[in-house]
Amino acid sequence: MSTVEKLFSFEGKVIVITGAAGAIGSAAGHLLASLGANVVISDLNEAGAIKVAEEIEKETGKKTLGIRSDATNEADLVNLVEKTIQQFGKISGLINNVGWGASTPIWGSDSEKMVKSYLLNTVGSYNLTKLCMPYLEKEPNASVVFSGSMVGVTPSPEFIEYSTAKAGLMNMVKSLAVVSGPKVRFNTVLIGSVDNGDSTLAAGYTPEMLQALANMFVMKRRGKPLEIAYGMMFLMSDAAQWITGIDLKIDGGGTYKSKMPNQD
Repeated sequence: MSTVEKLFSFEGKVIVITGAAGAIGSAAGHLLASLGANVVISDLNEAGAIKVAEEIEKETGKKTLGIRSDATNEADLVNLVEKTIQQFGKISGLINNVGWGASTPIWGSDSEKMVKSYLLNTVGSYNLTKLCMPYLEKEPNASVVFSGSMVGVTPSPEFIEYSTAKAGLMNMVKSLAVVSGPKVRFNTVLIGSVDNGDSTLAAGYTPEMLQALANMFVMKRRGKPLEIAYGMMFLMSDAAQWITGIDLKIDGGGTYKSKMPNQD
């Protein structure tokens, strides 16, 4: 095995992924298993989680666990960790990928909606990470990656609940990194607009809006789930073992519009 292959080998590692029945989470699961990891596919959609786990196991031959977990239910998260330990005996890494937010005008929210979004997009990741820490601290180069969003770092009045929760997530990750180094690394992947299929449309986008957005990106297209998974994999690999507390932008270069009149 070459030096590069060793850096990106996940043999002997156990990686828990939340929101993993969806496009990005499942792509990460397939990728990490192909590199040798045993992965745990967790999702609110139990049938979807089991289906993805079965596909990964058939594709890679690596034992894979699919399990239903509600990120806002602490009992579910305890069960997720316990089942992982029962099956594999350890947790080497965690991808807190779960998260979602519908389009909500800036004055169209209320306390209940704001708190619900915070619980899903921020607090759930905190609770699961806390439960995993006793196991992560025993592992070499243990790493936790969080799915952030560009709406958490840019003014996003159209997604006030989701953007606020994701902004809070980013600060939380930096705090976790500060207190956990050198035992466990914590990083955020800042995700641009990705083709997630129906879930993107369910969030309030129309096909016309998505095409207009794609045209604004420097790379002139939206991202693919596997392209986000590549970034997650890098941050969890031995190649990134001196990287913690960062926000890795994977956003096709971001959007650009000329400030000069009559120019693109």
